[in-house]
Amino acid sequence: MRKFFLIIIIGYFAWDYYAVNYGGISPTETLQTKIIDPVKLNYSHNREITLSDYEKPEYECDDRQYCSQMNSLEEALFFTKNCPNAKLDQSPGEAPCQSDFILRD
Repeated sequence: MRKFFLIIIIGYFAWDYYAVNYGGISPTETLQTKIIDPVKLNYSHNREITLSDYEKPEYECDDRQYCSQMNSLEEALFFTKNCPNAKLDQSPGEAPCQSDFILRD
C-alpha cells in the first residue's frame, strides 16, 4: 500500500514538473477544470441569493427617531434593527413602540 501511494505522489510531482517546464496542463488545473468546477456548478446555482423586488426593504433610515413618527409596528422594528439613530421606547420582552401601536388600532 505504501508503494502505491509513493508511486501516486511521484507521478503527481512528475506531471507538475512537466506542466510547469514544458507548458502542459498542471494536475491542479486538471483537477479544477475536470472535477471541482462541474461539482461546484451543480451545487452552487441553488444557493445563489438574489434580491428581487419583493425582498428589498420597504423602509429607509431617515431623520425619524421616535415612536410617534413611525407609521407601523413593522417600520419600528426595521428602524430598531437597521438605523443607529432610532430612539424608540422598548420594554424587555416587547416589540418597540408596541404600546403606541396597540392604542392607535
